[in-house]
Amino acid sequence: MVDLFDPLDFISTDHNRRPSHDILDDAQQIQEHLNHEANTDATSLKESDNDYDDIPIQPMDLPYIQYASSTVILTVLKLLQPEIQVNFKSTHLNPSDSWEKVCKEKDITENMMQETLNYFLQWGNQHLQSYSQICSKIPSLLYSRSFDFEMLNYFTSIISKYDSHPDDEIVSQILQHASLRISERCGRTAQPSMTRVFLIDGLDTEIKLHEPALTSDNLGLKTWGSSLVLSKKIINIPTAKRVLELGSGTGLVGITYALSHKNSTIFLTDLPEIVPNLQKNIELNKLNDVHGKVLDWTDPSSFTQEFGTEPFDVILIADPIYSPQHPTWVVNMIDKFLSECGKAYLEIPIRPKYEAERLLLWRLLEERNLAVVKEIHDEGKDDWGNVEYLYKEIIRVTK
Repeated sequence: MVDLFDPLDFISTDHNRRPSHDILDDAQQIQEHLNHEANTDATSLKESDNDYDDIPIQPMDLPYIQYASSTVILTVLKLLQPEIQVNFKSTHLNPSDSWEKVCKEKDITENMMQETLNYFLQWGNQHLQSYSQICSKIPSLLYSRSFDFEMLNYFTSIISKYDSHPDDEIVSQILQHASLRISERCGRTAQPSMTRVFLIDGLDTEIKLHEPALTSDNLGLKTWGSSLVLSKKIINIPTAKRVLELGSGTGLVGITYALSHKNSTIFLTDLPEIVPNLQKNIELNKLNDVHGKVLDWTDPSSFTQEFGTEPFDVILIADPIYSPQHPTWVVNMIDKFLSECGKAYLEIPIRPKYEAERLLLWRLLEERNLAVVKEIHDEGKDDWGNVEYLYKEIIRVTK
């Protein structure tokens, strides 16, 4: 009978029982490992170590939790961190990347690598006998979905061993990384906090954005695909004296504008629960002159009391519609803050469930004498796949 992964294992208070997945005792596990090595083509064992570079490893090649040091376990957990995402795409490690580059990106010291290498040499694992092999082969387990069950078992085994000593610094790191590795394999909605990287054509600087764990009540803490599509468009718009972003979220659009334009007064705004992370991202990208502030679309009085009622020459808006009230609120904000000669840049996903809200938005814009002067259908993607978008440039029509 196959022993299934049981999430209740995480909250068990019985630290003395063996993990439910640990079917084999240690001697049997070691014998299985030796049999795995013995089954390798005998002629290949006589060849140079480089002949093993192209042979993939399996989860059973990872260090035995009962015998490896805590440093070795932590090193492996760090090597199994997901790669940095660039523009919603994971940047898989290039096999030609140096071990130094991998260790730098994953915060692994050379002393940690040396201890890990010594472990594999001691156990005679022919597939992991150099820094380069360790730094290329262990991360490759991330991309083999056929090993999901074994990897989850491995991570839960680590938690089962170490959770009785959480006060030790290195053990605390092990527990944190093991828990993160489990979350990362459970889909985007279960993902822990992360830092994303965005590259915009025409912008020399990469943009880094911190995203806390996604929750249903704080969707503004997520970077949505419409922000990337709009960022690519506004990088070349004329410089404006005063710029306002409505519903900035993680701040990608406003940060893109700030990095590509000089001499603008820039306000990135959102709700009180979103602004602290927005401010963190402004600081992360070293934008000391950009303001991250609260602007409540239902009552902007606190914003105008602090910063006045002077209108803005440019208003940036990405993906602002996800409730029946939003069309009214968005149009109210455009009408209130857009200058006579200003322009609003809007990018909105074409979600079938929100067709009525989009139609209401277009009607309300027309009723307020806010005219669409340019419209483009776009395509892009985010964590959930390909998405169609609608881009509009909006100006005020004077009577």
